Amino acid sequence: MNNQGLKKIIRLLLAVAVIFLVVKWCSGSFGNVITLPGGLGQGSSTTNETTTGGGNTTTPSTGGSITTSPGTVTGDIENMDAKDLEKQLGIGKNKGQSTTTTTTTTPSTTTTTTASASSPLSFKGIPMSGTLSAFGSELVKAGFRSAGNGTYIGDFAGYSGCKVTPSGSNPVQEVRIDFPVISDWDALEKAYDSLQASLTQKYGMQPRTTSGNNVAVYDLPNGAITLDADVSDRSSWHVILKYTNAYTPASTGTLGRNPIDDL
Repeated sequence: MNNQGLKKIIRLLLAVAVIFLVVKWCSGSFGNVITLPGGLGQGSSTTNETTTGGGNTTTPSTGGSITTSPGTVTGDIENMDAKDLEKQLGIGKNKGQSTTTTTTTTPSTTTTTTASASSPLSFKGIPMSGTLSAFGSELVKAGFRSAGNGTYIGDFAGYSGCKVTPSGSNPVQEVRIDFPVISDWDALEKAYDSLQASLTQKYGMQPRTTSGNNVAVYDLPNGAITLDADVSDRSSWHVILKYTNAYTPASTGTLGRNPIDDL
């Protein structure tokens, strides 16, 4: 055998050796290992691997099952797809799983006060349902002082020195509030607009107005609130507010009389 033939044999043996080493290395490195989502895997070896994360411990075993805490995953890992594994591990979202939605309602800046025709109108939280003397007593309890002639002086809607005059009796039919005198026109307009905005916010409605005057009327089920201004004389410019009661107490009949007589 010449030298050239010997070299061919050596090269062939080297190639076979390299292929054998590559095949052996690939077989030892990969084998039957299957990589699953989340880094979980199970091979054919008997080596146990413990992975800790997110509060759960996963221990692959030779039998093809994974035990987690909390919960247990069983089955053939090699034939299990990602969705099944997530379902058994309690991760991900199953098909048909409902989602709870929390709705937060932000309160509106408008405060609406409702009233029915069967209830009396109120002033400063005092129902206009009794006699003048009883209503006056409640005004005094609310901080007003009697000024004689059926009038009362006190603080109202952020203004001091307001004059309150109730009228009518059993029940009180009207309460008139005369605000302090304002000699400056711009200041008078500002006070009027501020009170109107507050009334609109409280009762949740726009007032009824008449073109050409400065009267705003809030029509309520149990009466009306009228905002006006006295501008006849500059020395007495001031805002006026009236509560007009539309409440009529239900008749209880005459004691001792048989209703059949009237029927």
